Amino acid sequence: MKLKLASAVLGCALLAGAGVYVYQHNSKAGDFQGSSLPFSWQNANLYFVITDRFKNGDPSNDNSYGRPSKDSAGYTAGTFHGGDFKGLTSNLDYLRSLGINAIWVSSPVEQSHGWVGGGPMGMYQYYAYHGYYGLDFTSIDANLGTVEDFRTFVNEAHKRGIRVLIDVVMNHSGYATLKDMCDFKLGKTVHGEDPCKEWTPNVNMGESFHNKPIYEGLDSSWDRWWGKDWILFGGYGEPCGADDGLDKCLAYLPDFKNTNPNGKKVTIPTFLQEKWSKPNDKYDVKAAIPYRSGSMSVAQFQAHWLSSWVEEFGIDGYRCDTVKYVSKETWKLLKEYSVKALDKWRQKHKGKDPAAEWTDPFYMTGELWAFNTDPEDKSGYNKDAGFDSLIDFYFNPDGVNLNTCITPDQSDWEHYGKLYGRKEGKVALGNLTYISSHDTSLCRKKDMIKTAYNFVLLPGSVQIYYGDETSRVNDMGGGIDLEQGIRSDMNFPEDIDKQSTWASKVATLSTEYSKDPVLAMWQKVGQFRLRNIAVGAGFQEKLADNSYCRYYKDAAKGVDNAVVIHVGDTNSVQVGKCFTDGTVLQDVNSGKSVTVKDGKVDLEVKKIALLEIKR
Repeated sequence: MKLKLASAVLGCALLAGAGVYVYQHNSKAGDFQGSSLPFSWQNANLYFVITDRFKNGDPSNDNSYGRPSKDSAGYTAGTFHGGDFKGLTSNLDYLRSLGINAIWVSSPVEQSHGWVGGGPMGMYQYYAYHGYYGLDFTSIDANLGTVEDFRTFVNEAHKRGIRVLIDVVMNHSGYATLKDMCDFKLGKTVHGEDPCKEWTPNVNMGESFHNKPIYEGLDSSWDRWWGKDWILFGGYGEPCGADDGLDKCLAYLPDFKNTNPNGKKVTIPTFLQEKWSKPNDKYDVKAAIPYRSGSMSVAQFQAHWLSSWVEEFGIDGYRCDTVKYVSKETWKLLKEYSVKALDKWRQKHKGKDPAAEWTDPFYMTGELWAFNTDPEDKSGYNKDAGFDSLIDFYFNPDGVNLNTCITPDQSDWEHYGKLYGRKEGKVALGNLTYISSHDTSLCRKKDMIKTAYNFVLLPGSVQIYYGDETSRVNDMGGGIDLEQGIRSDMNFPEDIDKQSTWASKVATLSTEYSKDPVLAMWQKVGQFRLRNIAVGAGFQEKLADNSYCRYYKDAAKGVDNAVVIHVGDTNSVQVGKCFTDGTVLQDVNSGKSVTVKDGKVDLEVKKIALLEIKR
């Protein structure tokens, strides 16, 4: 159902003389300007980062579990590159300068220790640097840091008003690897090879890393691993191929038997029992310890393990992987446990972490491949599965490819404004729109300044993929794999040392941005969005050609917010339906202040004007 635009009369009645929530900076010790700005998930400006590929803050953890920085074939395409939570923490002001109010990090749980295969050509060793091959969901992966490193990251993000989401994988465990077979004394090799010895393919025999000598046929030697009650796996005499659907193996990945939350009760797998018999406070998630024993369904164990991260660290939400391969009932269970866990954390941490005072609800977004929009929740993913939004694939729907994205324009603003804009309240099922992702391509257009404002100003919530703002390149995984190149190392700007200065006035109006004009535009438009809920969540009304008013109210939070956006060169901007005569506005792009007279402001605009009440 399309939403109808309100009449001009109604717009004036709502906004004539309207005020705006003005952030008053509290300068108490440890506070950051902008940390208490009004927040709405509908206006999220979310930054997605693969932690391993962002910043190396602690080289001492780079080779955890014996993982090499360069594999035995001499490649780094699929290895861990050293990024960690200390590196992320050291660049939080950089993210804040982009107007980021939420960050999604790749799964922090302990991953398969060894390599799983060799990429499309089998040329190299492929490790779980991206977080999608979980081994122990109650421990942090040592390559990313310690429990205290992660706690510090979350707390420092919260101090800056940034919500933290972790990637959640409920559909599958990691593949079997030789290293895990060695470490946990499980499984069987093809010809009796020692899994603890380095194996390299015999190229003269036509072998590649895809031919790793692991026997996945029915054999009791696999019983020490997850076990047939936990997963679908060839080693338990069950078919596990590349089928699409519930209770089937996606890309040959061992599929958790979690479709029924109230299904068969299971006990802890042998390899985890033995691993957990030697606790390690450096990496163990303390809140998960009570769920390292007992008997319940697979889904219940998983939901307890994952929600324990919320209870322990105050995680604000999840990005959920492979949504359609897990039942809605199981997702709903995870949401239920996580809501309770966040409430428990907030009660415990009042006065210790600023996020304990936040009232916004626990948030879940998810990857439902090829999904676009469903604001009325006709699919039931909100009502039946607990999702607050789903990721919108419209602007970059393809598989791995080079620059196949579509960048938004003003017609998309009008379309998405009708779908997701509200005068107040929220939609039933939100969206999270991206132009680049780790599974499709990097969106790199000729005019990345235009791309920046057209995308970041899109109604609804948006997701920046790390390096969109700096035009990070696809390095082809070192020249051998296009897909790995989508996850290349972050390219920070030359003037990154000024990140704290860039972030110091995000609640008012920054006077200094990066010297890189493209990055500077991402910063300007992102900070504009950060200060103004109306940008993503507000009702949009077209004032004139290429000129738009957006406004939003939340009486409970004292928010009465309006902005005007004009695209294109001009000397005058119509604002009368958004702001009354005499109102002093500031243009974020130029940094100038102007006063409304006769329903307009006189302002020389080049490319774009971002008008808000002067702060």
